[in-house]
Amino acid sequence: MRLLTDRDASGDITISTGLSDFADSSEQSDDIGKTSTASDAHLEHAVPRNGSWVGAVFNVMCISIGTGTMNLPSVVRRCGWFGIILFVLMAVVGWYVGVLFKRSMYSRPGRRISSFSLVVREAFGPAGYWFATAITYLYCCGTVVSWIIISGTQITRLLGFAHAHLSEKVSMTIIAIAMWIPFTLLKTLGEITISSVFGVLTAMFTVIVLGVTSLQHKYTDTYHSPDFDSGPTHTFIIGSGIPSALASISFMYACAVVFPHIEANMKRPKQFGWMLSLSNTLVCGAYLLSSVTGYLAFGNQTVSPILNNLPNLAIVNVATVLIIVHVVFAAPVMLVSANLELELALGVMPQIIGKRKEFMWRVVMRTITMGILLGVSIAIPYFGQVIDLVSAISTTVVFFLVPVFCYVKLFGWRNILKYELVLCFILAGIGAVACVWGLIDAIKSLKTAIENGHG
Repeated sequence: MRLLTDRDASGDITISTGLSDFADSSEQSDDIGKTSTASDAHLEHAVPRNGSWVGAVFNVMCISIGTGTMNLPSVVRRCGWFGIILFVLMAVVGWYVGVLFKRSMYSRPGRRISSFSLVVREAFGPAGYWFATAITYLYCCGTVVSWIIISGTQITRLLGFAHAHLSEKVSMTIIAIAMWIPFTLLKTLGEITISSVFGVLTAMFTVIVLGVTSLQHKYTDTYHSPDFDSGPTHTFIIGSGIPSALASISFMYACAVVFPHIEANMKRPKQFGWMLSLSNTLVCGAYLLSSVTGYLAFGNQTVSPILNNLPNLAIVNVATVLIIVHVVFAAPVMLVSANLELELALGVMPQIIGKRKEFMWRVVMRTITMGILLGVSIAIPYFGQVIDLVSAISTTVVFFLVPVFCYVKLFGWRNILKYELVLCFILAGIGAVACVWGLIDAIKSLKTAIENGHG
């Protein structure tokens, strides 16, 4: 097991562990190779390191900011204004676990462990590898299912305003086809940075529009939703809602499964730590704008998505269209990450089966994936409940548990500073509680939605 020490030019030994290590053992990563390739061909897709930190920021933001922001005001409704503190805290935790996971990727001298699943395999063997592959697939695919649901239902809603009818099933099918095209043709994250830039711009516009509109159309005696006959109330903290809220918030920051693919495309991987801190700061700002304005306007009457609290206004409809466009661009970022893990596991790579067969199998596998996601979306068309369920099952594991346990296992608990070891196990404990409690709440909520026939 490699000790967390480095010898500087003067011969002194310095500890390279701790929160101040923004480079997180990756200063050496620039020297490992200009392409992120492993010594065994079956371990990794070869990805040229030609991306900038700016492109990496947009990739992280594209995944994080999107339809989930429309669920955030209802998250605050569940736990009160205390949820705002949780958003900021989880942004810091998200950066920290990203740094830990990056260190784990470079935990073996002279080589880079290339993917989320392979890091887990290095730590926990084949069983860990297949568990990580499954949880990655569930997280990424569950996220896209929520995107298909919100996009399809909002298309049908918008057409209804124009007195045109299109069933939600058909709308979801159209969205799935639009996602399938770039998902199938584009192989790695390095090929979809332009899509990420467009996705971020549309998402930010939508967040601003929804925030401003919420404040302009909050409950008054002369204007309010017909579902409510009294003004909203606000609470500072609702203790029983905190665990499920943590699970939902972790959904917004749980990009650990795509970190290796984003980092693999960076020309200067040593910039990963502060790139992630910048990304999470910007993402947190967008989340606060969405959640504060939504909860301030509608309080305990806030629903998910927040669009259902707002009137039929042209600017809101434009924002809705843009968020639909956003998820079409964001879905490939998420799905490519999931399928790269699966393709690595099954050996679907040109180094092994040749370029032609690799392309054929990639098309087949990714088409099957999209077909399954569409089927699940049509069968369970409840946006908020699906996000809560995916958050509890997978994102608490991806966000809190896997990065911490891999870091401790790969470096050895004796080689980690005591305060950092304590922090790791505190995060693991919080993640375990959020996972179990959040799952119970999510199942109850989904059951109620199915029984009532609406989310």
